[in-house]
Amino acid sequence: MKRKEFMMKSRLSAMKYIKNNKRASFVLILALALTFMAMYVVAFCFIVTIESFKPFTQELPKKIIYVNLTPESLGVDQEDFEDSEEFAKAYLEARSKFSDDLEALDGISKVYYTQVLHAEYKGIVGDFGYSFPLVEPSEVPFIANHLGAKLIDGRFPEGDGEIVVDEHIMKNNDMKIGDWYLRNNYGEVFKVVGVLRSDNMAVIGTPNGFYNNGWYHVILCNEKNAVFSDVADKLGITLHELDDIDDLEESRKTYDEKVVDVVETVIDVVILVIMIFLTIAVIVAYISFMRNRVNEYCLYASLGYSRKNIYGLIMREMMIIFITGIIIGAIISIGVMELVYFLVIEPRGLVAKWFLPEQLLRIFAAFAVIVGILQIPVLIAINKIKTIDLMED
Repeated sequence: MKRKEFMMKSRLSAMKYIKNNKRASFVLILALALTFMAMYVVAFCFIVTIESFKPFTQELPKKIIYVNLTPESLGVDQEDFEDSEEFAKAYLEARSKFSDDLEALDGISKVYYTQVLHAEYKGIVGDFGYSFPLVEPSEVPFIANHLGAKLIDGRFPEGDGEIVVDEHIMKNNDMKIGDWYLRNNYGEVFKVVGVLRSDNMAVIGTPNGFYNNGWYHVILCNEKNAVFSDVADKLGITLHELDDIDDLEESRKTYDEKVVDVVETVIDVVILVIMIFLTIAVIVAYISFMRNRVNEYCLYASLGYSRKNIYGLIMREMMIIFITGIIIGAIISIGVMELVYFLVIEPRGLVAKWFLPEQLLRIFAAFAVIVGILQIPVLIAINKIKTIDLMED
């Protein structure tokens, strides 16, 4: 009688079964670890695109913006002039006055009306292009300083058709000093002569004839003047639909709609597919795990343990297995991410984000769902418990 009372008061050990059945426990732990690893590493790879596009969509437009206003926005209406020559002259004067008015504002250091070219940057998912100015060689160091870019290799442009490129863009496009810049796009027109290091992937060049992606007012500004609609209000300019404006507001909008929203949708779909398949695998493995233990639970019941005691044992075992799986999964994830970073991300000049709290919440939510689903086979196993006397009957 005393032995039975002792057994009923003592707590069933969750670790004992796990230690004595390492193979079965290992299968479950490994399945959970691989589930964690797959969900986290896949998100890590896709989020590289989001992080890599941030510098030139979120930081660069805080210091440099591009504006190409229609004559109407500059106060010049072609219908007011008898011939095109007078109209062209008035437009040039309005454009020059616009530049002077901009430079008179606090927070705008310089304005160029000049040609621009495009930089190209390829992420894990998709690619992105952004403008950079083509100016006289003497202006390149000034712009680089304004953008916080330092020359780390080569030289600044000294003649026509020379470009200095951020180190990330260099790696991403497999460029080196002396190469033709984006030869497939521009032919043998622009040559890379130097490498920049910056927080915003700055690129600056000099023109070579009229090879360009358009003419713009290139405005060197601070963050307070990086949204052109605010600047236009200060100058009393009414903007029109055909105005071509590439500023901080437009850049952020494009980034959110064409990068963040698209990539996060892809992540959600891929993670959902992974979660469904791996969840099924975990549940099947756990059901098999439970089936082999019904007799053991019946023995506990015969020794005087209640179904509540046995359920507590099952849940403690489950928590140990899940927590161990998460820890091992995190360790495996770090190793895989390091491998992916050094083999794929860093050589391509991409930017990684290692700690992903939102993805961790997704994983924990997925694991919570799995624990919830596993309550079904657990309760079925609990209901099958009988004492040895009842089993003999």
